[in-house]
Amino acid sequence: MNDFHREHREHIQEIFERKTGVKLRPERRRRPVRAAALAAALLLLCLTATAVGASLFSGLEGDDLSLGAVYEGGGVVTIQVENRSDKVLEFQRQLKLMRWSTGEEVPSLGGEVAFEGVKIAPHASGTMTLDLNGAYDLELLEEPLTEDWYYFVLTNHNFAFGQDWMCGIEFAPQVAAADPDPLPAPEADPAAVQAALEELRPYFEHVTFDLEERRTMDAEYMERVNRLLADFEGEVVPSVPSRLLVGDPDPAAVFDSTVPQEEQYLLIGEHRHFTDWNFKLLATDTESALVLSAMLPLERYEDAGRDMPVFYLFTYEKEAAQADRYAFLYGQLYSFAELEPRKVYEDERHVCYEVSGLIYSDLREHTQRFLDQNPDIRFDNQVWNRVQAIRDYYQAHMSDLFYYQ
Repeated sequence: MNDFHREHREHIQEIFERKTGVKLRPERRRRPVRAAALAAALLLLCLTATAVGASLFSGLEGDDLSLGAVYEGGGVVTIQVENRSDKVLEFQRQLKLMRWSTGEEVPSLGGEVAFEGVKIAPHASGTMTLDLNGAYDLELLEEPLTEDWYYFVLTNHNFAFGQDWMCGIEFAPQVAAADPDPLPAPEADPAAVQAALEELRPYFEHVTFDLEERRTMDAEYMERVNRLLADFEGEVVPSVPSRLLVGDPDPAAVFDSTVPQEEQYLLIGEHRHFTDWNFKLLATDTESALVLSAMLPLERYEDAGRDMPVFYLFTYEKEAAQADRYAFLYGQLYSFAELEPRKVYEDERHVCYEVSGLIYSDLREHTQRFLDQNPDIRFDNQVWNRVQAIRDYYQAHMSDLFYYQ
């Protein structure tokens, strides 16, 4: 459970959610800055720029890391940290210890967690050590669990969006549960596979959830992609990890009438992903999409669910995204002229495209494939109506909800 070397925070969450059936409640996102507050917001940005700094390690800037935690006993945890960015990564001496089955923080005894090795140099690895003695009930943590896990949330900037990372931890061996019925073989969307370049189709046709097999497939796929892009005569433009986000829906929006009005926004997930839910790279291995998801409820856990991706958003520098240049998306090259109908936002700096139609061809079939691999989801007409309502709302209003964090 500690080997998550290629996963970002959101990717780690997907892996755990597949095993636990638990979705953490998303943090409420900030709403778009309106004209009346623009001057104050700009002033605040100026005042905080020095404190935060453009060089701060951030997932929103594409900075990558890997975390692997081991419980050494006696309340001591070691976390192997790999900093894959050009920036110094320095964790704050604070954390959250969470339990997957509840999505809630484990109560503290009041003591402080002792940290060592919090600073990791660029493109370097290091070991961070945590001493939990006095901070948590160790006897409770060391009790074996069945189909449940603990995880840490670590941060370098007060758990802000893009500045916190999850890391699974086992304090005791898992108690084996009864073997579930085998799931059907995972399927790819036939239309999306057919749209990929012929030499890249085998990568999308074979879907696996085995971590090591996926790594091998990703590496082989990127070798083919790099050769293709090197031989391509046109200019290929990479997407950028901008701070452009999609704000909360209107407070009056209703996606599911059985959910309280003040909790409607919790039915929407917003994360950055390098892959689709089948763990297929969305572009190259250095590009990520902003993904808006619909939360589908679980049968087993109250107020818990899984995020099913609905919208995939890629952002590019406006100056670079010329009509005769190309983007590489889901195994195919598309000119920006071809992508023009998919444009959902544009300003003087960036242009953003919603490309879910390149990744799956039909929402109902996409949903069924997701359900086939997640049989613990409660799905009925009410939930399907929820999915459609989320799709319809964001198709109509997404362009008005963009903002910069």
